[in-house]
Amino acid sequence: MSSSVRAVFFSPTRTTKTITETVANALSAPLEAARATVDLTLPGQRPADVVCEADDVLVFGFPVYAGRVPVLLREQFAHLSGQDTPAVVVGLYGNRDFDDALLEAADQLAERGFTVIAAGAFIGEHSLTARVGTNRPDDADIATAREFGRELGARLAAGEALAAPAIKGNRPCKELKPGPDVRPLTTDDCTSCGICVARCPLGIIHEDDPFLVDAGCLHCCACVKGCPENAKHFSSESTDMVITMLETKCQERREAELFW
Repeated sequence: MSSSVRAVFFSPTRTTKTITETVANALSAPLEAARATVDLTLPGQRPADVVCEADDVLVFGFPVYAGRVPVLLREQFAHLSGQDTPAVVVGLYGNRDFDDALLEAADQLAERGFTVIAAGAFIGEHSLTARVGTNRPDDADIATAREFGRELGARLAAGEALAAPAIKGNRPCKELKPGPDVRPLTTDDCTSCGICVARCPLGIIHEDDPFLVDAGCLHCCACVKGCPENAKHFSSESTDMVITMLETKCQERREAELFW
């Protein structure tokens, strides 16, 4: 039996957190294993290292950005270590496509001593527009994640030797071209409550003036979706083009894709 099921995730808008913890909770039950959570979202919460033993199970979750693992997480992989530890990859994408992101994460984990036994691509409301993937993950997504975790836990508890799955994606991964320096805009509805400052994964929104945002924005939209006054938004030639494309071509509901 596993000694601990560790849910490790980066989740600026908290949808990845929901799915990752659902999978981890369901997986831990058949194993009668303890649960541990490591939230990599905020700078002050990121631990120096996450060390997993051979009898642990890692459930690693992240949002898909432009078909890849978020750039910020690439350096975080160096702080993960396993000892042939079973790992499950969970990617959340905004109803367009997850491209190479699951495979990229699996390869990174393998380099850090993990054995990826399964992966799942789930859908969440798109960070840039609530009109795509609206209100997802929904009850059906949660049920799929729960069954995914339960079945994996049952197989591990039964002592099955789970082979590495064939995960959809390409090597080398889809090229990530440098994007324009687009930062969130703030309207006069802002009350300087500080929520956006507290939720920014990069800590680049000024505490003394939330209208000011430094370079390097991930476009994760934690500030946009977390603002109680709807005072934060993105508007630029590039983001407007992306939003138009998403709302035009990505409305048809997509379902989770599981690899195991």
